[in-house]
Amino acid sequence: MKKLLLVILVIAGVIGLSVMGRSTKSSEPEAVQSFTVIEQPIESTVLASGRLRYGDEFQVRSEVNARVIELAVDEGDVVKQGQLLIRLDQENFEIEVSNQKTNVALRRNDIERAQLRIESLQIQLERQNKLFEQGAAQATTLEDMKNQIAQAQVDFTMQKLLLEQSADALNQAQKRLAKTIIKAPVDGLVSALDIKRGELAVSGGADISLMTLVDPSVIFSEIDVDEADIGNVTLGLPVRVFAVAYLDQQLEGTVSKIATSARNVPGKNSLVFPVEVVVTDSDKVILRPGMSTRAEIINRSENSWPLVPIEAIQEQTEGNDVSFQVFVVNGGVVSSRTVELGVQDDRYQAIKKGITAGEQVVTGPYRILRGLTDGDIVTTVELSDE
Repeated sequence: MKKLLLVILVIAGVIGLSVMGRSTKSSEPEAVQSFTVIEQPIESTVLASGRLRYGDEFQVRSEVNARVIELAVDEGDVVKQGQLLIRLDQENFEIEVSNQKTNVALRRNDIERAQLRIESLQIQLERQNKLFEQGAAQATTLEDMKNQIAQAQVDFTMQKLLLEQSADALNQAQKRLAKTIIKAPVDGLVSALDIKRGELAVSGGADISLMTLVDPSVIFSEIDVDEADIGNVTLGLPVRVFAVAYLDQQLEGTVSKIATSARNVPGKNSLVFPVEVVVTDSDKVILRPGMSTRAEIINRSENSWPLVPIEAIQEQTEGNDVSFQVFVVNGGVVSSRTVELGVQDDRYQAIKKGITAGEQVVTGPYRILRGLTDGDIVTTVELSDE
């Protein structure tokens, strides 16, 4: 009986403490920070890193194998289209041209000789025809003369073909000689010089470049966008570009090209899409190709949305279901509200459904926010949206 009485007293004490706790909580409202929901477009950003490069690049290559005897430009020089860049050794090519000219001259002599032979045989045939008419020549002699003329005409035709062949060979030799003088294909800046005087220029290799010309009037930032973010990137979006050498100087840019396929990048677990950003105000600072850059691609929504600070959002998990909620303050009393999220920027979360502009939501402190329940009484200190 005494034990039963003791148990009853303990239970009563626990209930009493619980009631006192509730009474204390309701009598002393929690002080929370609040925010009045605003409605406006939201600006989300996609962050990426990359490097600067100049505009169109032209790889200057040799089309013949020869040693460099003159470099007419240095790295960093600005050149005009048609300007001399490199002169190669011409000796072997000049000899080849000379030999082919000799072959052409010989072929022309052979043609002339064949033509003279045909003319001579035709004169002889006319004489034999007259003698035959007078009965002083045999028919076999006439037939033999006609065969000789036909053979001479075949030889003449062959010599003409050999002349054309020699002329083609001379033309090719002259082109090879001309290729020993390498000129600028376009206006540009010499951004890289990969050969020295005395070195051998080799033809036929797509990866063997003598120098690189670039268009210095345009500069790009080539950045790698994570595959999870590429859906938020479209052509023409504005971009804030920061070169590592000038982190305090914001440069304006525009997305000008998006790769159609992803690629692997060393050091990253996910795939990335290369994106090209043209820097539109590159004259603010001295930019050089190869500089590392940080880019912020700006995607501003066309519609206005109710916005709340990110810290006001509470995630709720039940099994495999995930939902989000905020605590709304009305007359000093809080109530939970399930919301549907939209895009977000560095500060605000857009709300698609569940809340409207003008309502007041709790933003913190976190230690209080995580313990709030419907019906709790609070006092609020409103945060500014500045």
